[in-house]
Amino acid sequence: MKENFYYSQNSLGIFKRCPKMFEYIYIDGISGKGIDPELKKNIERGTNFHILAERYFNGMKDFFYIKDDQLLEWMAVLEEKYSEDIDCRSEFEIRQDKDEIRLMAKYDLVVIENDKIKIVDFKTNKNPYNLKVMEDNIQTKVYMYLLGENLKKFFPKMKIEDISMEYFQLNYPENEIFIKYNEKKHEKNKKILGKIIDEIKNNNKNFFIKNNETCEKCGFESFCQK
Repeated sequence: MKENFYYSQNSLGIFKRCPKMFEYIYIDGISGKGIDPELKKNIERGTNFHILAERYFNGMKDFFYIKDDQLLEWMAVLEEKYSEDIDCRSEFEIRQDKDEIRLMAKYDLVVIENDKIKIVDFKTNKNPYNLKVMEDNIQTKVYMYLLGENLKKFFPKMKIEDISMEYFQLNYPENEIFIKYNEKKHEKNKKILGKIIDEIKNNNKNFFIKNNETCEKCGFESFCQK
């Protein structure tokens, strides 16, 4: 793994799911076999939505050329929820190398409103999310911790308690997943993320395989001889 490698919610999530998969992708640089065509289509559509959303919040509401009805439907949902002229940062990136925790995140949207700051993450999944599950999600921990740790650098008037996070589900806009933040959660997240990163560093390539249901679908079963 490169010395200047920054951990992200994706890489840490993969390590939690299967350390061996983390080794293949981020240390050995091996890609798994091709993914299912339908899944690939859904991923591409989600990526295209994020591009359109970024343009929308940057004053470029020019998606008249889009022929994909699903994309147009999602954009209509987004417009109803958020005005294009709100005080926000779209595709906002933070990187840090501090206290042995080298992290990075690119936020879909950061909204500043009523002296509060809200992280908004767009989700295009087919199934609705559960609040309790998402509150414990590694993405939630990375995003909220990283913003909290760098808050004074980017938003000097804000406090940790002013941070919140919303998972905005385009297919289920009525299913609100809203998470508040505070100093206690911040310190807990710092310990959790630090522990995961220490575990990766101390493995010294002796990564083990988690025997779980993801093995058959991960794309690396041939390497693991499963």
